[in-house]
Amino acid sequence: MHAEINRKLNNELLAVAVTALLAGVVFYWTCRPAGSAQFLSLLPPFPSEQNSELLARWLGWLPTFFHVFGFALLTYLALGRRHALFACVLWGLINAFFEIGQALPAGTTRLLPDFLNLHTYFNRGVFDPLDLVACAMGAWAAWAMIRTGESHEN
Repeated sequence: MHAEINRKLNNELLAVAVTALLAGVVFYWTCRPAGSAQFLSLLPPFPSEQNSELLARWLGWLPTFFHVFGFALLTYLALGRRHALFACVLWGLINAFFEIGQALPAGTTRLLPDFLNLHTYFNRGVFDPLDLVACAMGAWAAWAMIRTGESHEN
C-alpha cells in the first residue's frame, strides 16, 4: 500500500514538474523574441501581432519560477527523498547564478571559459531583481509541494 501511494505521489509530482516547464516554454514562445532562447528555434514562430508585451513586462519573472520549481521537482524525483532540500536549493542557486551573471560587465564575462557559451547568455540577458525573487519562490514552492506530499503519504 505504501509503495502504491509513493508511486502515485511521484507521478503527480512528475506531472506538475512537466506542466511547469511546459508553461515556461509557452511563456517564452508567446512573450519573448524568437532569438532570445535557443530552444525557440525548434518551435514555429508565434504570430507577432498576438505577442503580449504587457504580459512579458509584468510577469517576466514567471519562467524563472517555473524553471526552478520544475527542475527541483525532477531532481528530487531522480535523487530520492533524502535529497529534497538539496534539489530545491541547487536549482535556486543555479538560476540565481545565471541571473547575477547577466548583471556582470561585458569585460568580466570575457574571462569566463567558453563552456556552454556563457558569454553570449550573460551579455544578451537582462538582469532583473524579480528573477532572483522568483528563484527563491520556485525553490520554496517545490520544497513546500514535496513536504506536503510526504506528509499526506504518512
